[in-house]
Amino acid sequence: MRYGEADRILDLYTPERGLVSTIAKGIRRTKSRFGGRLEPLSCVDFLAYGGRTLDTITQAEVLRSFHGVREDLARLEVAGSMVATVRALAGGDEADRRLFNLLYHALDALETREAGHEAMRSAFALKLSTLAGYAPQLDGCLSCDLDLDEADAGILYYAPDLGGARCGECRSENPAVDAFPVPPGTLAALRALMRRPLNDVSLEKGLEDGVHRVVSAHVLAHAPGNAALSARPSSLRLA
Repeated sequence: MRYGEADRILDLYTPERGLVSTIAKGIRRTKSRFGGRLEPLSCVDFLAYGGRTLDTITQAEVLRSFHGVREDLARLEVAGSMVATVRALAGGDEADRRLFNLLYHALDALETREAGHEAMRSAFALKLSTLAGYAPQLDGCLSCDLDLDEADAGILYYAPDLGGARCGECRSENPAVDAFPVPPGTLAALRALMRRPLNDVSLEKGLEDGVHRVVSAHVLAHAPGNAALSARPSSLRLA
């Protein structure tokens, strides 16, 4: 965020303090001593002194720039979605090194990945949901515990507010619960994304839209205050 004539307010996710807001003095000037050290999505080692409302950055050193992510539009879009998910599910000041590591490894995998970006986007959100305590229930019906892989399960539904899937019979018995149908194979694909490492996730052709709808609805339903997932890619610096 631009601040004053030449400053910027930066958000950084740290393993020790979680998400923190800082101010970088003079960073927008051509001869700023920070220069390219505080580019969006960079992993940096920084020093700041405390203020009443914002800490002021005094030193910064780039540890990993993730230049390949910022220079490719498709990768940058996915990275922006990851950042927005971090904001939605872990936007407080409670630190979680597991989240820090997940974001770092996601950017690392994304930088060298030529395709399958939608699978990475969804897998990251599912793994982060699990770390935040909002793991979706995808094996059995939330209401009757029916194994949803059984042939007679019929049309399956996902209920975002309840955090899991429902069979068609339970859906018809209680239509007041907000739920939407999911295409065949969607739940199995979601389980695979949760289980596999980020650099090994993939989605079969035709399942991308269904998976994305489930993941987006799940995150929105469980984000504190229903935080929007429209944060700009530059809104978070990985620190």
